[in-house]
Amino acid sequence: MQNNNKIEVWGYKTFRPFRIYWALYEYNLDFIKYKIGSRTGETKTSQYLKINSKGKIPTFRHNNITITESGAAVSYILDNFKKPKDFFIPKTASDKAKVQEWCLFSLMELDCLSIYILRRHEKPDSLGLSKIYGEADNAVKTARMHFDKMIAACEKSVPKNSWLLSDSPSMADIIFMSCLIHCDNFRLKIKSDNINLYIERAKKRNIFQRAFKDCFNM
Repeated sequence: MQNNNKIEVWGYKTFRPFRIYWALYEYNLDFIKYKIGSRTGETKTSQYLKINSKGKIPTFRHNNITITESGAAVSYILDNFKKPKDFFIPKTASDKAKVQEWCLFSLMELDCLSIYILRRHEKPDSLGLSKIYGEADNAVKTARMHFDKMIAACEKSVPKNSWLLSDSPSMADIIFMSCLIHCDNFRLKIKSDNINLYIERAKKRNIFQRAFKDCFNM
């Protein structure tokens, strides 16, 4: 296992850095936070671009390892530090595949094809960035329809009284839940009682609350 000397995270106030914060809090790891924001100019400085040439957040760094995708950063944390008792790490091939399935589903179908499209093309009064990326009413409409379809498709796979794959949270929960925390902001109505109860259970977890408060400056 790695030591935790010099863990650094750049970024805050969005659900992608939050994934990293949550994982680090679950593992009780100290880390240095650089609370820089998207579209503030802070990600476009020459100093930051040397760290992350994409000019985006988040960035995770541990000693000489730099990772610029949130899902990969979470995976690195879970694989390289001492596992806490109350966290699920899959050991069998089937459990590993199920964690990957939930993560890839959340990153692609919910984040990339739904939430981020709304973020880029909704009007400013709906927390969108259409002044930067342009209005695209049909894309917004399609993204909302796709979100509803994907939530309906996974509804029966969400347990009624536990986390996704165990009585303890896993990477699957970090990625899935991170995509759901901004639904109210974008007026994405989740009609599933099952998933809404899951969200409320997740929000009651003390570690979730601490990570959320830290990431979103609440």
